[in-house]
Amino acid sequence: MKLGRRGENIHKRQDGRWEARVLYGHTAAGKGQYRYLCGKTYAEAREKRNLLLAELATSAPQPVQEGAAARKEVQFRQIAEEWLQSIRNSVKESSLVNYAYLVERYIAPGLGDLTCSEVTAEIVDAFLKKLLESGRRDGKGGLSSKTVGDIRSVLLQMVNYGKSRGYICNLGGRVFCPRTPKRAIRVLSRWEQDRLETALFRSDEPARLGVLVALYCGLRIGEVCALQWGDLNLEDDTLFVSKAVMRIQNLSEHADAKTKVVTTLPKTDAAVRTVPIPGFLSDYLRECRQDPDAYLLTGTAELMEPRRCLGRYKRFLDGAGLDPLTFHTLRHTFATRCVETGMDAKSLSEILGHSDVKTTLQRYVHPSMELKKTQVNLLEEFSVRGQNRGQSRPKSS
Repeated sequence: MKLGRRGENIHKRQDGRWEARVLYGHTAAGKGQYRYLCGKTYAEAREKRNLLLAELATSAPQPVQEGAAARKEVQFRQIAEEWLQSIRNSVKESSLVNYAYLVERYIAPGLGDLTCSEVTAEIVDAFLKKLLESGRRDGKGGLSSKTVGDIRSVLLQMVNYGKSRGYICNLGGRVFCPRTPKRAIRVLSRWEQDRLETALFRSDEPARLGVLVALYCGLRIGEVCALQWGDLNLEDDTLFVSKAVMRIQNLSEHADAKTKVVTTLPKTDAAVRTVPIPGFLSDYLRECRQDPDAYLLTGTAELMEPRRCLGRYKRFLDGAGLDPLTFHTLRHTFATRCVETGMDAKSLSEILGHSDVKTTLQRYVHPSMELKKTQVNLLEEFSVRGQNRGQSRPKSS
């Protein structure tokens, strides 16, 4: 399947023109029917393709007839290509890039030459297990459980699309799902948090403000990178999260760079949110306030991408004498401190931008041993010995 660079399906012809290929239907035998649109430039060919895709998307789909005669047999790679085209205008660019990569790198090479009817649960199970055991590009072992799980999810979406289009799809029943082991979650200790915060307040780098906001407001690294001073309401002690910065693969056929930095919507609808800023931090931010269009991490109109932000963060850790830690450790630490202060799970979930409280409790709440001891010692009032111990305990002078 030729999708250009990660899904574009546009290439340069020998005569110097650019050609876009668009699937618009099928023959009675199930063979794909394509339109070929040419332009003098890549942009012109892409614009013609997008106009045709929009026209096809708004046209009424033909009803699928009942009976075996109406069902079509096609190669699995054709369904993959159609599915990617069908979701192009309904998912975020970052999601489309990820789906196209998984299709081109794993699904098309592994299953693309099979007909859709040949892709059974047994075939898919063997395919996914092989990826888990030896799917790495460098040949040094298997893919992570999460990556294989993502491939499985994309594959099932493709099959559901194929069924909706009347293709012969025999994939049914339970499909192998890799078990993702829970990783140990790292949270800063009180001592480590003090060391890091001290190093941040001693610094004059604008990036320190982003690290402080992540530590005391629970923002993700992409959200911190997208934060501008105009997003902060320091009179009301709040900030508004409405965008995120990320680096993704570049889909443009003629692009020099393989990746690009984009500003997009946050991870989910719930991630668009207003977050309270602790009073002490709001006071400090007022002292550092810049132009509304300036980014918090740079103090200028130029944003800082997550990779550079992570580099600055590691320098702060090193300056504080701390071991390297992921930026997400700050988010975990924020959630844990909120629980330790008695914040209810619903409020914390909304501040973190989660769609449901269950995600918050399972992934981000990590009570410290100090808190556990404090909670357990509250049982003293229910114990006869505990009550007597309290009465006989010597009073402090």
